This record gives sequence, structure tokens and C-alpha cells, in this order.
Amino acid sequence: MKFTDAEFCEKSCPICTRAREGKLFAVFLQKIEMWLTRGGCPAGRARQKKYGVKPNEKIKEGADHAG
Repeated sequence: MKFTDAEFCEKSCPICTRAREGKLFAVFLQKIEMWLTRGGCPAGRARQKKYGVKPNEKIKEGADHAG
């Protein structure tokens, strides 16, 4: 799994996965990252393209994840 892969952001990224769980420090770091990069790192942008949600948003249950 590459660091620029949508699946990395979804399942392995130490910042994004914890931020989506609501961990405050990770949420804080993710907000800074999204502001600095204007929308997220390459993996977060790939996740947004594949799943249609921003790196800081959870994927809705029952949604089609085929991409």
C-alpha cells in the first residue's frame, strides 16, 4: 500500500484514522494539514476522489464504495 493510495488514508494513516475516530490531538493535526495542503495530502485527495468524502469525513454506511 502506497502513501499516496486512497486505502492508506482510509485504513492506515495515523492522523486521518484517529481524527475520524474523534481523537482531539489528531483532529487538530489534521486541520492544520488540510489548511497547509489546501485539502489534504495525496492519499487524502485520492480518498476523496475514490469515496467522495474529504479526509476528515467518515464514509457513510451502506454507501457504494466501488469508486
